[in-house]
Amino acid sequence: MASREIARPNVPSFDQTEINWDKLDKTKLFVVGAGIFSGVTVALYPLSVIKTRMQVASSDVVQKNAFSAFRNMLKVDGIPGLYRGFGTVITGAVPARIIFLTSLEMTKVASLNLVEPFKLSEPVQAALANGIAGMSASLCSQAVFVPIDVV
Repeated sequence: MASREIARPNVPSFDQTEINWDKLDKTKLFVVGAGIFSGVTVALYPLSVIKTRMQVASSDVVQKNAFSAFRNMLKVDGIPGLYRGFGTVITGAVPARIIFLTSLEMTKVASLNLVEPFKLSEPVQAALANGIAGMSASLCSQAVFVPIDVV
């Protein structure tokens, strides 16, 4: 059988559909992006506190499981105990998120230009460019977040 190409009229290329750094409303990106990431941090922070408390507990105060540690923490410290140290974490998290979003969007275009000469298909180019951009953004943001998180 002969292979037939399927004509796809008026299908925009990746370059035409990609929202790049130049097209973004940076204020909205930072406010919404940092807001969403901060909301996730608020929601998940108590789990981090419980995990940390279980890891540093002495052998005579070992909890059976995370749920019993949670109940005990609520009984002893109340809800504020679940957010102890949150100020330090959010102080590092917000700048790290802004650095992440900025470096992700800025390196995405550069990464796409880097992989273009290899003449790969557009989906493969997009995947590689996004992967490179994501790794770069993660490296940049972790350089800020990890030292503050260790404190």
